[in-house]
Amino acid sequence: MVTFFSILFVLLTINALLLIFSVNGAMERFKKPFQKLSETQTTKLFPLGNTKSEFKKAS
Repeated sequence: MVTFFSILFVLLTINALLLIFSVNGAMERFKKPFQKLSETQTTKLFPLGNTKSEFKKAS
């Protein structure tokens, strides 16, 4: 019975430590400023109907 409680206590301690570190890491990510995309950068879009490719019939 003592072995069970000692293993349980160790696992709960590890779980609590991992939870604390993960919450601290998530808070640091929220504090970082977001990078704004430059207004001069444009995305090139290509129409799908303009492709000129030839296909051979499968035999």
